[in-house]
Amino acid sequence: MTKLRLSGTFLLGAVFAGTIIGYSFFQPFIPNGVLQAIPSQATFTFQATNLEELLQSPVCGQLDRALGAGNSLKALMDSNDWIRLAAASEIAVADIPFRTVGQNKTWAATSWLGWRSPWLRWKLEHSRNKNLQFIGKHAVWPVWQYDSPNLARGMSLTFALTDNLLLACLSESPSDIMLLLDTYDRRAATALD
Repeated sequence: MTKLRLSGTFLLGAVFAGTIIGYSFFQPFIPNGVLQAIPSQATFTFQATNLEELLQSPVCGQLDRALGAGNSLKALMDSNDWIRLAAASEIAVADIPFRTVGQNKTWAATSWLGWRSPWLRWKLEHSRNKNLQFIGKHAVWPVWQYDSPNLARGMSLTFALTDNLLLACLSESPSDIMLLLDTYDRRAATALD
């Protein structure tokens, strides 16, 4: 009886370990998966297969203007080596109409992470960057805010991690990231609908 119980415990441990390893390293790519978090009210959506394609597109210039004087998406990417981990695959960028009374549009970006998601979460949780602040969770998804005096006046850069995606939101309200998370969780219509 003890041998049977020990064998059962070993078998369940092996299944659990296999599940963790499978989740951590073998998540299959989902074509157009980056559109799962783009809300249906987005007026413009640009999809790139990688970061280089995004940086060479006219959208990059619009994002640089939204970031504010002296900032560029390329400089932001080059200054943080972990961002390469976050933007190694398919990316979608969208602009969302005014959600609140304000001067600027909300910009949303999603990047396919797949198996890199738990590793990026770990890096973000242990980051020593003074501009990076964990602001809580929405549903089960962790949300961070990047505060920098160099961002355009009144703009806020927030981002969140799901099981497969990195979501980023550049807007006047840090809570705008919640729309992307609600869209990903199917509580709001997506651009795919």
